[in-house]
Parts: sequence; structure tokens; C-alpha cells
Amino acid sequence: MKNPKISANEFYENFIGTENYYKYLLGLLLTDGVKSIADEEKCYWFLDAIASYQFEAKFRLQEFQVWKIERVIDTSFKLSATDGNNKVLVTQEIEFSDFFFKEFTIWKEGNVLLLPSEH
Repeated sequence: MKNPKISANEFYENFIGTENYYKYLLGLLLTDGVKSIADEEKCYWFLDAIASYQFEAKFRLQEFQVWKIERVIDTSFKLSATDGNNKVLVTQEIEFSDFFFKEFTIWKEGNVLLLPSEH
């Protein structure tokens, strides 16, 4: 049973590794876990945001990125990206989302978007 007080990563912790890669925008690839969560939770907007930032030089230079959405209050979220060493690359306010969980973290390694549990 889903719990809005946990992270999507906790709820979907059964994804370990991936068997398939799915083509996405701008040459990005999605793992089984990322695609399943995006499908089930209807949060392709999060993946679109990740893809859109890849045009910026500071993102092109980062082979590893940690992307996170965190509920601020009610239906507003904060999107953030770091280089994996807590150096913040960007933060953005998301004024409205119907995303169910309190947070969701995706790693970007090269051109692959994956769940931390799939690493």
C-alpha cells in the first residue's frame, strides 16, 4: 500500500539492476525502475525537467548527477540536482504537482537515468 510519507524510492525498492533500457528524449535512456515509476506515478514531467537541463554546459560536463524532487508543502515541490558530492547544480520550485510521494531521487550516469537501487 502506498504511503505519501515515504519516498518513491522506498516504495519501489524492489528494482535492483535493470534488464531493459528505454529510449527517451535527447538520447537519454531509462531503466526498468525509472520507466515503471514514471508510468505508474505519471511523473514524466520530472524526466522532462532532467532532460531540459542537459543543454546547459555545467550539466554536459557532469557525467554523474543526482536529481531529486521533494515535497515542500501540499502540492508544491522543490526540484534539485547535485554532482553527487553535494555541489548544487540547480534548484527549481515546482508550484504544483499531484506527485504522491514525499520525494523521489534519480541518478544520471552518462546518458542513463536510473534509481539508486539499480546501480
